Amino acid sequence: MNEDELLARLQAADLARVPTAPPDIDRLLEAAMTTTTTRAPVDTGKPRRNLRPRLLSAAAAAVLAGGGFIAWQTTQAPASAPSAAPLVLTVQGTAGSAKCAAPTVGILRKNSTAFEGTATSVTGDRVTFHVKHWYRGDAGVSTVTLEHIQGLESVTFTAGDRYLVTARDGEVGMCGGTVWAEPQMRDLYRRAFPSER
Repeated sequence: MNEDELLARLQAADLARVPTAPPDIDRLLEAAMTTTTTRAPVDTGKPRRNLRPRLLSAAAAAVLAGGGFIAWQTTQAPASAPSAAPLVLTVQGTAGSAKCAAPTVGILRKNSTAFEGTATSVTGDRVTFHVKHWYRGDAGVSTVTLEHIQGLESVTFTAGDRYLVTARDGEVGMCGGTVWAEPQMRDLYRRAFPSER
């Protein structure tokens, strides 16, 4: 078998060489070049605008504003309202065997400090209050500590309970106004400090 015969056999066995008509390249090329396809735009009645520049501008403005806000925030003081330093009161003297008169409007009015607060901690000879309402005194203070509470024999402090407390010049008297907050005593405080509620 010579080379020409071998080549003829190989070509006959090649499945990829299935005899087909060659494509008409010229006709296909001409059809592609002359045919135009256009999609009709949807008519919304509004002029068509390019939104991309506006979106990019809005995104850039948002980034700048966010960065400016963060920079401003780092230079500002904390947002919480300033609170005055805790107030410290002291019980004067000791009760001894003295008997105390029941508090009256007149007795209460003599005090320079009056508030209602919740006892947040009772440790040793000290009680700390979270002030709920000021009748008289520094309304900017939210924490009051009362020291030497053993001098108040008529009151036993318990954390979580509410109390009415009075003091004059930083001293809580043994008698006259530091009591458990009950409705009757609250009413007495309201009458004693009517313009300062």
